[in-house]
Amino acid sequence: MVVNIWWPALIALRIFVFVVILVASVAALILTTKAALATNLKDISIVSGDVLTVGDLFDGVKRNADYVLGPAPAPGQDMVLNARTLYRIASAMDIDWRPISSAQQLVIRRAATIVPKDDLRTQLKAALEEKGLRGTYDLKFSGELKDMVLPTDMAPKADIANLSFDPQRDIFEVTFAAPSKNNPLKQYAVAGQVERIVKIPVLRTTLRNGDIIGANDLDFVSLPQKMLQHDMVVDADDVTGFTPRRMLTPGKPILSNDLMRPQLVERGDLITIYFQNGPLVLSAKGKALQSGAKGDIVRVNNTNSNKTLTAFVSGSREVIVR
Repeated sequence: MVVNIWWPALIALRIFVFVVILVASVAALILTTKAALATNLKDISIVSGDVLTVGDLFDGVKRNADYVLGPAPAPGQDMVLNARTLYRIASAMDIDWRPISSAQQLVIRRAATIVPKDDLRTQLKAALEEKGLRGTYDLKFSGELKDMVLPTDMAPKADIANLSFDPQRDIFEVTFAAPSKNNPLKQYAVAGQVERIVKIPVLRTTLRNGDIIGANDLDFVSLPQKMLQHDMVVDADDVTGFTPRRMLTPGKPILSNDLMRPQLVERGDLITIYFQNGPLVLSAKGKALQSGAKGDIVRVNNTNSNKTLTAFVSGSREVIVR
C-alpha cells in the first residue's frame, strides 16, 4: 500500500485558502454595510421652513437631526456653508463625517413662491394706460425691477395697492401687494419714468444723389423721444419723393438737410416749353438756363425765338409758361 504524504498538506492548504476568502468576504460586507449606514453630506439642501436643522445638512443622521442650527435663508435666497463650518457642525453634533477637501461646500436654498417681474410690469402698464398713458413707450425703473419672492405657502400673485403718475414729468411710483391689496402680507414699492418712443423712417439701402426715395426704400426704427433732434425727419411723407444731397447709409436717422427735391430740370438741358393760356396749350423747344425741382421758377431760352423766358418746372425736362 502506497501512502501519499502530500495529501494532508494539500487539504490543510485548501482549508487555509477558504478561511482567508471567508474572512475577506465578511470584512467587505462589514465595510459595505458601514458605508451604507454612514452619514453623508447632501449635494444640495432645499429647505422650506424658517430654521435650519442638522438634518437639512446631512443624510443618515440618527441623533440630533432636528437640532436647530439657526435661521434659514430668506425665501428664494441661498446660503453656502464651507468645509470648515460643516466639519465644526459635524464634530459638535458627534457626526462621523469629514470633508473630502477644503473646497467642499453645501448650498442651502430656501424654497419660495415667485411673482415674475414681467407679470408686475404688465400690470403696471395696464394701470398706467387706465390713467391715460398713450402711445408707444417703455418703462425705466429707479434701479432694477425684481421678482417678488414670497414664502411657499403664499399664492404667486400680487395686486397694485397704490399708483401715482405725473403725465407732465412722465414719472410714476407704484406699490405692489401680495397676495392681494386686501391682504398685503408683503409689499414692494418701486419708482420710475415713462420713456416715450417714436418711430422714425430710415433707408433700407444706400442711396445717392439722383436716386428718388420711394416707400419701398424705407424702414422704421424706434428711438427714445428724448434722443430726437429737431432736424430729424419723423414723417415718411417728408422723405418719399426726395433725393439725398449726398450718399446716405441705411439704418441711420435722416436729417432734413440730407434731402432735396429732385432736379427735374438741369441747367443746359434741352427742354419742352409749354405755353398755356386757358384751354390753349402750345409747345416749343428750349434750353434750361437754371436747374430746378418741380414747382421751381427757372429761366429758360426759347430756341425758336431766342428769347429768355421765366417758367415753372412741371416735370422731367418740362416747364410751363403762363
